[in-house]
Amino acid sequence: MFRTFRSRLLISTLLPFLLIAPILGLTLTALVEERILLPSLAREMADQGVLIARLGTVLPEIWTDPKAAQVFLQALAIQQPTQVLLLDPAGRLLAAPAEVRSALGSSAGGPLFEQAQRGEIVWQAAPRGTDSDIILDVLVPVTSEQGIRLGYVRLLRRLPDVTEGFHRVRRLVLGTVAVGLLLSGLFGWILAQSLSRPLQQVARAIAEAPLEGPAVTLPESGPQEVRQLIRVFNRLQQRRVELEEARRLLLRSVVHEFGRLIGALRAAFHALQGGAMESPTLRQELLQGMSQTANELARLLEDLTQLYRHTAGPLPLQRRPLALAPWLRERAALWAEMARERALHWKEEIPPDLPAIQADPERLAQALENLVDNALKFTPAGGWVTLHAEVRDQEVWIRIRDTGPGIPPEDLPRLFEPFYRGSQEGRPGLGLGLFLARTIVEAHGGRLDVESRVGEGSCFRLIRPLTVGG
Repeated sequence: MFRTFRSRLLISTLLPFLLIAPILGLTLTALVEERILLPSLAREMADQGVLIARLGTVLPEIWTDPKAAQVFLQALAIQQPTQVLLLDPAGRLLAAPAEVRSALGSSAGGPLFEQAQRGEIVWQAAPRGTDSDIILDVLVPVTSEQGIRLGYVRLLRRLPDVTEGFHRVRRLVLGTVAVGLLLSGLFGWILAQSLSRPLQQVARAIAEAPLEGPAVTLPESGPQEVRQLIRVFNRLQQRRVELEEARRLLLRSVVHEFGRLIGALRAAFHALQGGAMESPTLRQELLQGMSQTANELARLLEDLTQLYRHTAGPLPLQRRPLALAPWLRERAALWAEMARERALHWKEEIPPDLPAIQADPERLAQALENLVDNALKFTPAGGWVTLHAEVRDQEVWIRIRDTGPGIPPEDLPRLFEPFYRGSQEGRPGLGLGLFLARTIVEAHGGRLDVESRVGEGSCFRLIRPLTVGG
């Protein structure tokens, strides 16, 4: 019964009312009985007793003669449910209805009489659960104009006459509780329906969502938490489509790149088998081209290996002290030679006082090589590629600037996504270089960003705090 969200919400709505309302109703009933009904009834009986006491002061003989007291009491003709008794100054019974006289005996006595002897109008309610049905007892002292105590007027009212009012109050309270419970259950059921229906829709959409194809999204409606759940589901659907697109790009890029390189190797083999071996110059060119193609294949395999390591978990780093200035100059020499081979101008600005940092030299070199390789690849002959390093605000800044065609603004937000090449689609590579470079830089606690304008070239910035990692 309590396995569904709707039933639990309904119970959580009703349970506080079920627990609090009866307690509150009983407490309210007791307060009404003890603080309103009984005191009000006692005041009414006391006023009646004061009136009888005033009449009794005119006939002082009734307080000494029981017969005269009985005649006086009969002349009053007090109607039920109130019973009137007359007592002498010592509290002995002078006159009373026959049924009351047999029940009380000849003396009043008790704590109530002791309080009335001090001249106060007093009353008390009989304890609940006793055998007596008298619950309200009012005692009014009678005093002459000279201040002499003549006697007492005692008024009694029986339990059935008083508790009928209490029963009406209880029925009213219980009826109010029942109506409140019914309304609370109705509104709780409506609220549970309004919450469970969107959740059921989301659950059904998740169960029926395709594993392939376009994203299936739901309209955002319902309470804030349900809208947030739907928003997460829609985002997961969009992410699924993005992953499918990335997978298709990966397969297409891998097939294209490996097919192109293997095709180049096959053509070189065929040329060698067809007689190119006889020409030393042609043979040397073909072997050099095959070597470059093999290097490109190795680079593609390394990129795919790095991608797999990235998806398998955090990138492992072998950190050790690294003197930046000599390390950068050593690699810059190789990059300068590569630039000259491509008819490019190379410039480096490496201060000799660069501090040492804790880093993985091989990983950091791989990130920089990807940036330099992109700069060399996309800069036309005669252009410039610049390597600049400096320390700024307790951070190491390494910039790779080129004078290439620049990057279109629409490509910049997705530039570091895997397999994304934007308007450069169709050029060599898998589109993993910048993605892997940023992954390596972020693993070192740094960041990698880019500034570029179409026609003015690009500038990639590798920024790493001096204190990160050691």
